Amino acid sequence: MTHLRHLLPFVARYRRRLLAGALCAAIAAAVSALGPFVLRLAVDAFAAEQFAAASLLRYSSLLIVVALAEGCFRFLQRMFFSGTAFHIEFDLRAALFAHYLRLDQAFFGRNHTGDLMARATNDLSAVRQVLGPGLNGSATAVFTFVAAATFMLAIDRALALMVLLLLPVTTLIFVLLGGRMRAAFTRVQDQFGALSTRAQEHFSGIRTIKAYAQEEAELAVFAEDNRRYRDLNLRYVLLSGLLWPSMTLCLGVVAALVLFVGGRKVAAGAMSVGELVQFNAYLGLLAFPMIILGWMLSLYQQAAASMGRLVEVLHQPPAIASPPRALPLPAPRGAVEYREVGVRFTEDSAPEMAGRATPWMLQDVSFSVPPGGSLAIVGATGAGKTTLVGLLARVRDPDTGAVFLDGLDVRRIDLADLRRAIAYVPQETFLFSLPLRANVAFGVDESDAPDLEARLGRAVEVSRLVNDLHQFPDGLDTLVGERGVTLSGGQKQRVAIARAVLRDPAVLVLDDALSSVDAHTAAQILAGLREVMRDRTSIIIAQRIATVREADQIILLHEGRIVERGTHAELLRLGGRYAAMYRRELLAAEVEG
Repeated sequence: MTHLRHLLPFVARYRRRLLAGALCAAIAAAVSALGPFVLRLAVDAFAAEQFAAASLLRYSSLLIVVALAEGCFRFLQRMFFSGTAFHIEFDLRAALFAHYLRLDQAFFGRNHTGDLMARATNDLSAVRQVLGPGLNGSATAVFTFVAAATFMLAIDRALALMVLLLLPVTTLIFVLLGGRMRAAFTRVQDQFGALSTRAQEHFSGIRTIKAYAQEEAELAVFAEDNRRYRDLNLRYVLLSGLLWPSMTLCLGVVAALVLFVGGRKVAAGAMSVGELVQFNAYLGLLAFPMIILGWMLSLYQQAAASMGRLVEVLHQPPAIASPPRALPLPAPRGAVEYREVGVRFTEDSAPEMAGRATPWMLQDVSFSVPPGGSLAIVGATGAGKTTLVGLLARVRDPDTGAVFLDGLDVRRIDLADLRRAIAYVPQETFLFSLPLRANVAFGVDESDAPDLEARLGRAVEVSRLVNDLHQFPDGLDTLVGERGVTLSGGQKQRVAIARAVLRDPAVLVLDDALSSVDAHTAAQILAGLREVMRDRTSIIIAQRIATVREADQIILLHEGRIVERGTHAELLRLGGRYAAMYRRELLAAEVEG
């Protein structure tokens, strides 16, 4: 239950609504306790042979009035508690999603998407259940217990004390089962996250599954995960199901004792028949708090387990964040400098090195790019090129050395200002399920760009996305499928290039952004980009030498270090690794020709 204390800041915002709900619950409980009293008067009148038709109508009317009054206050009680629960769920989901967006990219690499989705849906629903039905039932149970116990003590103190001492024995069963239920529900939620992840991966990779005819194999894998989820749920249901027979047995024993002891008191004249009926009616009212206690305990156990999973995320500090006294960057010029930068492999990428110093991915990397200059980075796959450019926008921070933008260490710059100054075009482009126009204009505030339509047209022209607009039924207003599934790899890359051009950044980073584009279109895009790059700092990663040969400076990475540096002509004269790469590219072009 300790995890539920983390809900207190969210609950405190709506304390007046919750107090109003508690007040309605108290009034409803007091009114419900009047029903057995009216029933006692009717029974005693009948036993005294004073029961006339007028009396029957009067007592029946009183019972109806009591039921109507109780119903009205129960309605208000439910509205206050359930409405507040949805408000708190809204706030909690907003806080969770906002925290997701603040977390660094490494966090999402360590956690499965399906599990993160399960926390934002299934776990939040379990928390809402305890805040709505749980609090509503708790208030009803507590106030009903107080009201019924008070009237029972007024009728017969000895009999009431016997009942009140025996009924709490049922809670012992709940205590014994509570820990097991919480552990079982945690396993259920974890498996639900794994199942969600499996389904999400299958939907995203449906083309690959079908291309390799793996439908049956993947169905078997999913069936195994689904079977485990079912078995864990059945285990939880078994534990939960033990509560109800136990409560029925306890309540039945107490009812039998009341009938035995109370009947003897009636026979001895120490209690009237009406009082015994009234006492049994209150015992029935007390049965509800005992019954609802098992259900509420189940809700509380589920909510505690789910809140624990939410707290794991909410208390996860982002590895990359703005410093306490962040420096603004209102007008970036684009001067980039790396000073003796070193980056180690993470334990996630090298699990065999857990607990030991991981090897270097990059080491002693230093270079500078003046405002408006261009730098190309080449090297074999896995040389650390993407990691190197990721340091500029603080995808991660270097382990040694520092990266500077306009003479400021990027770790001291406000993170939002830093990333607004940089437009990054990755090799694998992510597109949203929005029209093409919205995907290209992603990250651009329309209110700050009155000439957005003209700039949009220019960006589409530079990226040569305009060449394919006739293929789309609604042009730029064509809806893109999930993750851009309706577009080819080259089209998605051109959308990303158009997005970066429209952003009008101080620094433009192209990370192998033309790898899926044919050579002819790539040449056209490069021609358009040269004009765009003339006014801004550009960093280009590419496998094709033709893409980088016009850069002001080219560096070649090998085994995490810069081994060659210079212009295209200088590196060819050097006759080293760069020259060898160029010769292989020319040979491949001749073979293809």
